[in-house]
Amino acid sequence: MANQRIGYHGTGGELFVLYLKNIFLTIITLGIYSFWAKTNVQKYLATKVEWESERFTFHGTGKERFLAFLKAAALIIGVYIINFIISYILALVIGDTAAGIVSVIIIFTLFIAIIPFILVGKRRYLSSRTGYRNLRFGFDGKSLDLAILFLKNVPLVILSLGIYYPFFSMKLETFNRNNTRYGNTNFQFEADATEYFWICVKGYLLSIVTLGIYAAWFMATLQNFTWGHTSFQGKKFSSDITGGKIFITLLKVYAIVIFTLGFGMAWAINMAMKVFLESVSLESNVDFSSISAQPDTGASATAEGLEALADALEGFIG
Repeated sequence: MANQRIGYHGTGGELFVLYLKNIFLTIITLGIYSFWAKTNVQKYLATKVEWESERFTFHGTGKERFLAFLKAAALIIGVYIINFIISYILALVIGDTAAGIVSVIIIFTLFIAIIPFILVGKRRYLSSRTGYRNLRFGFDGKSLDLAILFLKNVPLVILSLGIYYPFFSMKLETFNRNNTRYGNTNFQFEADATEYFWICVKGYLLSIVTLGIYAAWFMATLQNFTWGHTSFQGKKFSSDITGGKIFITLLKVYAIVIFTLGFGMAWAINMAMKVFLESVSLESNVDFSSISAQPDTGASATAEGLEALADALEGFIG
């Protein structure tokens, strides 16, 4: 069965105008419009992606993202207030130094603990707001399952000095892809972690030896590998991007951005998206009649709000 390629129809001019609008409104609203700006870009990009003559859609709103940010800020403030009270009480009992150490441990533990929540919540939100042929995507992964995955594998990555990372990465890819669905039908991902490990070993070594030049071929191999092991309704995805195409595209992208002093970023993004997306295809005999809607009414932008707050704090701290 012949595969049907994904198409991308965005233009640098349209995206540039959208960026100008977003930047202007973000500045005059002292940053508040940034939530709508992010949504505007995602809506634009989604509607420019096509498969079998049907465009994708994005239904998120800036309002829900802004409200989620406020909720996240209130949550973080609440945590700091509680931690301050606990630290104050502990200081009276065990002294200021010991109380300070306990306070740092509590905050660090809480921030580590919410990472799986942020990752799952963000993917769940974005999936639930993305549509195709009047049906929404969804993500059914659980934060607890991801937390367990991290607890089991991160120590192994550390103890192996990074050697185990490709195996961990493959488990994350399996978790993300197998829990992603379109309507009520899940995607499937099955890959050999050992094969992926040797791809990474070769990619890292040759990238170092070639002073980074081989990275383009490494990226191509990774994309072709992951999509080549992904399916939907038993229909296989495929990707045939080449390292040479990525290398030339990256040269063009960097040249555009550098020689236009950043003003050509919109054209650079469109060029890169077209190259990467249009290399992916899927067998065209998908049975849409067997797929029904399965709305995720619990998906919210709270996780994105936490991420945005963390980014804002990081930028403020420096």
